[in-house]
Amino acid sequence: MYHYFKDVQTLEEAKSLYKKLARQHHPDLGGDTATMQAINAEYATWQSNYARTSERARQQKAHGEGKKTAADYHDLDEVAEVLRVKIETILNLGLEVELCGLWLWVTGDTKPHKEELKAAGFRWSPDKTAWYYPAVPSFNRTKRTMEEIRRMHGSQLFTRADREEEATHIPQPLPA
Repeated sequence: MYHYFKDVQTLEEAKSLYKKLARQHHPDLGGDTATMQAINAEYATWQSNYARTSERARQQKAHGEGKKTAADYHDLDEVAEVLRVKIETILNLGLEVELCGLWLWVTGDTKPHKEELKAAGFRWSPDKTAWYYPAVPSFNRTKRTMEEIRRMHGSQLFTRADREEEATHIPQPLPA
């Protein structure tokens, strides 16, 4: 199933491997676009599968406490596929994606990508100054800060290889 991420077990390993692969294959650093797109697609697939697994674990814990979760009303395999597609789309735009529970939050320089985000089904949240995509809609109308959302649902931030960050990893020749 995986070519690049086949031995990855944790979020930290996935993120570290992604950064390493981006340094090797990013078009701005001498790599080719097709390889970088394949890496982005596989990274998005791995992340969506991880989100599904995490949500199932959360669901089992809630069931043990006699509670239900939003996942009880949705097919997690379908949700994972939707998340994969959305994460891949955002990574290819060069924006930051944060997965909190089964919602995606997009930050970074989003203004040039406003129409693409709208077309992909994202909505703007002015109080959080971020775009969001609810893979599983919430019926809870309590206003929460991003920190409260992160504490409740966990959080994982994904970024495409940032050009400025990557440039700091390129060894510079010593002055003569």
